[in-house]
Amino acid sequence: MKLFKISEEDGTAVNNHHIDVLDGIRAMAILIVVWLHLWEQCWLMPIFQTPALSFLRINDINLDWLPRTGYMMVTMMIFLSGFCLYLPYARHDQLGEPLPNTKTFFRKRVARIIPSYMFCVLAIFIYNIVKGVYLASDFPLNGDTTFWAKDLFSHLTFTFNLIPQVASFSQLNGVLWTVALEVQFYLIFPLIVKAFRKKPVLTYIIMALVSFAATFYANSPGSNINFLMHQLPTYMGVYANGFLGAAIFVGMSSKIKRNKYIGIISTIISVFCIYVYYLMMINLRAAADQEGGVNSWQMHNRFYISVLFMIFCIATSYALGFYRKIFSNKVAVFISTISFNLYMWHQFLAVAFVKNHIPYYTGDTPPNQLGDRPWMWKHFLLSIAASLLMAILTTYLIEKPMAKLILGKKNNTKAASTQKQPLKKPDKHAIRNKKR
Repeated sequence: MKLFKISEEDGTAVNNHHIDVLDGIRAMAILIVVWLHLWEQCWLMPIFQTPALSFLRINDINLDWLPRTGYMMVTMMIFLSGFCLYLPYARHDQLGEPLPNTKTFFRKRVARIIPSYMFCVLAIFIYNIVKGVYLASDFPLNGDTTFWAKDLFSHLTFTFNLIPQVASFSQLNGVLWTVALEVQFYLIFPLIVKAFRKKPVLTYIIMALVSFAATFYANSPGSNINFLMHQLPTYMGVYANGFLGAAIFVGMSSKIKRNKYIGIISTIISVFCIYVYYLMMINLRAAADQEGGVNSWQMHNRFYISVLFMIFCIATSYALGFYRKIFSNKVAVFISTISFNLYMWHQFLAVAFVKNHIPYYTGDTPPNQLGDRPWMWKHFLLSIAASLLMAILTTYLIEKPMAKLILGKKNNTKAASTQKQPLKKPDKHAIRNKKR
């Protein structure tokens, strides 16, 4: 009797066009970030009593470390972005598939980001004006009558994370800094990918060195680490590992097929990566006891954690079928589909609920600060439900319809046909002669 039903996977090639496990990995990263921001508002501690395991001296299961260090999943999101952006270029260089068009690249980025992002920014800005947020007595810059304009304009131009005052006091949704960082990377991506394809080793080293240099400067005396840690240079090493991971994956997928032995080994590696990540996050929690320790630890270990993520993603794509299903089931795919809008809306909604006494509470002190667990649960569940609903509505009523208008049906059809029928690798000499 076989332990796992894996015989039908023997000799199966890995799909390097749509890597199904990445849907679940992206969903996992987003959900952990969501958990972090909801936990910050409701204080619902993920500690579960386990009296049934007391004979093993296990009295509780404490997952507190997971939401407390949830911000590290932003590194996973940036890594996945770099991985997926470089994947078609890796297929071109190694398998001879069509080279992605730069114009199409930018149109796809616009279709994916701009409609939902602009709706989010404008909707929250209108909410702030109606609620008088910029004029409130507890707003530190309420005497600056022009700050609202700076806040709005810098968000509409994806530059707010570059302006210290706006980055610190923006009232337009704190999580949006990652969107600005991504857009800034998109603008230089065609130049970087060209350099990476021509001189991969040198470009990788330069990207990593930029990251290390930015980290060193941000941690130097007198520097504003809270501001500098969210700038693009500090993430260049993460993007570099995304590029490297895509190149390694395409090379492996063209030579290595799934079988039971590779599946078992890959599953073990993937689980081990999760264990190593757990140990690193426990170490990160310890750094929280030192002033500035968390930010410094993040920056110094961001590059190495992205290497761990690279190993995890590649290993998971070769793992046994039952294990891959954890990351490629229908629920994971659905969460991945709405993930961008879920990420943008969850924190704003959770904070707005507390400020507007939803669920209802009396007095000025939120019930979470008084240990009111029923209220904590109500807020947590309401925030999840509202965030999912808002993500679904904006994805299917704004993002996808606008994407069709921006990309057009012909573009979508061509893209689909290209993905379904990848070209065979041509002769290298023929490619060189054609270029000449």
